Amino acid sequence: MIKRIAILILALVPVTLWAQFAPAQGQPGTTAMHADSSAFVAWATGCVAEPGPMNITNPDAGMAGNGWPASNVIGYPEGTMGVTCLGDGGMATVTFASPICNREGPDFAVFENGFENAQAPGYWFLELGFVEVSSDGENFFRFPAYSNTQTETQLGGMGCIDPSQIHNLASKYGAMYGTPFELDEVPDDPLLDKDHITHVRIVDVVGCIDPQYATYDCQGHPVNDPWPTAFASGGMDLDAVGVIHDIEHFPPLPDEPPYIANLVDDVIFDEFPQSIDINLDGVISDPDDPDESIIYRLVSNSNESGLSVSLIDHLMRLTRLSGEEGEAVLVLRATSDGQTIDFEINVVMQYVDDGVDEDEMEIISVYPNPAHDVIYVGANNGLSVQRVEVFNITGQKVMSSAELVINVSELESGVYFVRITADDRMVIRTIVKQ
Repeated sequence: MIKRIAILILALVPVTLWAQFAPAQGQPGTTAMHADSSAFVAWATGCVAEPGPMNITNPDAGMAGNGWPASNVIGYPEGTMGVTCLGDGGMATVTFASPICNREGPDFAVFENGFENAQAPGYWFLELGFVEVSSDGENFFRFPAYSNTQTETQLGGMGCIDPSQIHNLASKYGAMYGTPFELDEVPDDPLLDKDHITHVRIVDVVGCIDPQYATYDCQGHPVNDPWPTAFASGGMDLDAVGVIHDIEHFPPLPDEPPYIANLVDDVIFDEFPQSIDINLDGVISDPDDPDESIIYRLVSNSNESGLSVSLIDHLMRLTRLSGEEGEAVLVLRATSDGQTIDFEINVVMQYVDDGVDEDEMEIISVYPNPAHDVIYVGANNGLSVQRVEVFNITGQKVMSSAELVINVSELESGVYFVRITADDRMVIRTIVKQ
């Protein structure tokens, strides 16, 4: 509302709860930014206003904003008269020549024309607004706003607020001092590109604490601000939006490639059957991408007949397929933000003596391999098979039978170990179920 009263009545000043956020301009710890600050690199170049009613409880009284055009918001702030007035719940959507981007610290600031109560220093006449951002002009996302101003008593039309009670609400500071907003504080969303903000929207806080008309902060508290202001200049008076970071002045830095942060030690197999799990978290790092977003895949396995490799997200499971001595070199590829890096893991499989003579092992067979529906167990030289057991790669027994024909159709695809007991001898065969 345009200020026509220089001295406010002290009795209208509210009793606040407790100081929590940054104080008013000129106070230690304030975040207020004067319009002349060198931090501003640009100003809004366009504005579309949609004013609300002068009094939300009496829509027939007319809309606010008459005589206060949206074009007043464009460019450098004027401090008092060069504003657009939003009325109860009205809004203004502001655009820029170059998109705002998310960099360290505040990224833009919103200017209104509040002023301090001359009779009660520290209390300010502030008409507040929610702030939302968009990277496509259609989907808007609101800064989490906080208001700790008391809600037991309605502030009057000329009531005042302690700025230290509010955060992430436009018009926290007086004329010519912008309220800064940092894009990191907006919750992430796939529909919001914080490095390409094309629209900033300011929505008037109605200020009424009646639940029928109240607007609420992110804590579910009604936001209490001066109300009613039932005249054409009522509601938040948007003066300007100053840009601190935009793509023109702060272009994105070149994407840094991923790198090997921690090599995987050689993997040693000294038993059979045996599986070893390797967590790849922290193996590759990327300054531009969280480690959990890095994607791993197997490029090659130099010993597919001796070693099975499965990879789910960042967990790799290695399973040796025989007790014979062998080696394998695994090549894995990590992809981060479209850039890749390859690395190797060396695997050593030590010989495991299972106590069965090689000639005896060859007279017991399991076929076909790979298998689909059934497997057959064959034993020569008069050996009698007592038991056939099937284990998955985690060592869990999934099947047991005394038959020589085993139905494996219900098993999931993968690698299995078949343990055959024949005349008190035990032989292990590896099969692949397709």
